[in-house]
Amino acid sequence: MRRHWIENSKFFLFGTLSLLGAIAISFMFLLANGNHYVAYSEFILYLIGLFLVGAIFASGAFDALQKKERGIAYLSLPASHFEKLLTHIFYNLILFTIIYSLCFYAMSEIFELIVKSRVQADPYKYSFEPLDWEHPRDFMVIKNYIIMIFFGVQALFLAGSIYFRRFSFIIATIVLVLFILFLGYYLNSIQHGLLRGYYGTGAALHSSRLPAKIYRLPSTLVFILKWLMLLGWAPLFWLVAWFRLREKEI
Repeated sequence: MRRHWIENSKFFLFGTLSLLGAIAISFMFLLANGNHYVAYSEFILYLIGLFLVGAIFASGAFDALQKKERGIAYLSLPASHFEKLLTHIFYNLILFTIIYSLCFYAMSEIFELIVKSRVQADPYKYSFEPLDWEHPRDFMVIKNYIIMIFFGVQALFLAGSIYFRRFSFIIATIVLVLFILFLGYYLNSIQHGLLRGYYGTGAALHSSRLPAKIYRLPSTLVFILKWLMLLGWAPLFWLVAWFRLREKEI
């Protein structure tokens, strides 16, 4: 990890400055968008940037493998494949998320200072609606689940940077979109095929025909399946990436 930091410290520095600039430009658009400012827009902007920038960053994790000379030098480093993968997981998931969140928080504070000064100067023209965590809206309710999904998406693009030598971000994006479409089609087929005449409420399945019947999964099984679906994707893609890294040849 220390070697990776030394070799890429300039890249991380310029990347952080670029990230600050991109976030600042995004907030400038928010400032120019009317006179009523809603902090919920910042929350949505944070999530969009987290997924988009995170995916771009992760898709370039194993960029050294794209060229023969760099790839040979990287694979010959005195470190196991697991250590190399663990290093990229740390930098692309943990460190990136921390740096991105800090950059966004800094720009958000500056944005809210500007907005509040406008409201204070002319309260009849400008208004500001802060986040209300006691009465959360939409994505605020499932924020923890969204972060877990982000881990899985990051892991997918990290694996894609090993599997695809060129255009890894584009190909991984296509794979992700196709997977979502296939999953939606599969669930829709089950609902209108095997489960025709039934409707679901949570983990229960109700018959719409008489006599009425209710099928309910055990709470323990529901708990296991729920967290497996949320937390299982990231370890799965990390495992796939590790196997591919072991077999990688330049």
